[in-house]
Amino acid sequence: MLFRRFYDENLAQASYLIACEKTREAIVVDPNSDVAQYTRAAGADRVRIAHVTETHIHADFVSGVGALADAAGATLHLSGEAGGEWGYAASLLKRADVLRNGSTIEVGRVQLRVRHTPGHTPEHLTFLVSDLERGADPVGAVTGDFVFVGDVGRPDLLERAAGVKGSMETAARDLFASIRAFKAEPDYLQIWPGHGAGSACGKSLGSMPQSTLGYENLFNWAFREMSEEQFVEKVLEDQPIPPRYFAVMKRINRSGVEIAKSVEPKYLDHSELEAALSEHATVIDTRPAEKFAAGHVPGTLNIPLGKSFLNWSGALVPEDRDFYIITEAESDDAVKLILSDLRKVGLTRVRGTFRAGVLHESKSRHGELEKVPQLDAPGLQALVASSDVQVVDVRSPEEWSRGHLPGAVHIPLALLPDRFADLDASAPIVLHCKGGNRSSIGASFLQSQGLTNISTLAGGYDAWVAQGLEVESAKRTASPATSQRS
Repeated sequence: MLFRRFYDENLAQASYLIACEKTREAIVVDPNSDVAQYTRAAGADRVRIAHVTETHIHADFVSGVGALADAAGATLHLSGEAGGEWGYAASLLKRADVLRNGSTIEVGRVQLRVRHTPGHTPEHLTFLVSDLERGADPVGAVTGDFVFVGDVGRPDLLERAAGVKGSMETAARDLFASIRAFKAEPDYLQIWPGHGAGSACGKSLGSMPQSTLGYENLFNWAFREMSEEQFVEKVLEDQPIPPRYFAVMKRINRSGVEIAKSVEPKYLDHSELEAALSEHATVIDTRPAEKFAAGHVPGTLNIPLGKSFLNWSGALVPEDRDFYIITEAESDDAVKLILSDLRKVGLTRVRGTFRAGVLHESKSRHGELEKVPQLDAPGLQALVASSDVQVVDVRSPEEWSRGHLPGAVHIPLALLPDRFADLDASAPIVLHCKGGNRSSIGASFLQSQGLTNISTLAGGYDAWVAQGLEVESAKRTASPATSQRS
């Protein structure tokens, strides 16, 4: 058996190519929209992609399952275990081999046995992989968003991201039952998960690329002995706020709608930047946070390139409107990579790219660029004592629960577009996160919406704690934003 893992750092997402060495047939599980990487790998390994499948309807990236099946002339396999609005659309299932609990996919002398593992989503499947040349017992399991290293897939997305009211508690109970049944598999079973650390599909994913069921039985919180009620409470507690693009991805991926292909970069000048901003278009400045803070064109939104770029772009950039980017990238290939990455989260309406030189031109035309002031921890403490400053904590619910600044308001960054109107625009606003990156994004968003007197806490919550300053526990002080959300 041949085995390849593909890992997209910017999505924290894994997909797999598994092939039979004897027949040279292969299957790809959970492909993303960059289908060329799988066909290239198949060519390098001298195998033919004969089958394509996925564990579930993905919410965090554009699936490549249909496009890869078409490109490779492969059989498409999809779960038929959930019907209704949030199962696969009937039109997509018509072109697929429909999988049920107990189904098998034969890839030469490699067999994938289907297990229905609902919880993260109703239709979710896990594939138990056997190398029949060695024996019928499975060697590993492609678990998708069912079991991660150190965590399990969150069961609340249909309700919190897609608006299916009342679904998350039922899903949590399904997940509990799926885990209890899965524990009966042998401890040596390798676990090949769909995500790693940084994904919003769970709250405490480990960064190791794989695990074993025995290890998860020992160290994964969800595999410990507890009642169903205890599990439901814990798995739903303090989950990350789902970025708003998750609901869009669900709709696209359940129906197999093909999104627009990436376009060639179109470079624009300063006059076109001013025209875009005058029409209130979103302009993403992709430079590092410290450079943006030191000087930027008013009205632009800072989302620095890096591992979190796609997550925060999907959370803050409307997918149904034109937008633009400012980049320091010097080559066409580097710009094309940015555009290709944005396509992975459904952001295809890039109408132009500005080189970083527009900043110099803006400064020469209008004087000083806009800045994002920073306060150190003692400076913020003094400001809080002497004024009606609003301290906004943009960290996740889990981070907030572990401790937060006294009197802070909790608005996780993904909720800022929906909640910033709750803030008093006439009073100073200081944002903070753990170390400074998310608060910089949040500050740029507020500035782009016309708010002034915005600053950030240098070094974030970590710097505040390092100074030995007072913190509160969420057990004592409820978060207004979190209370309204739950």
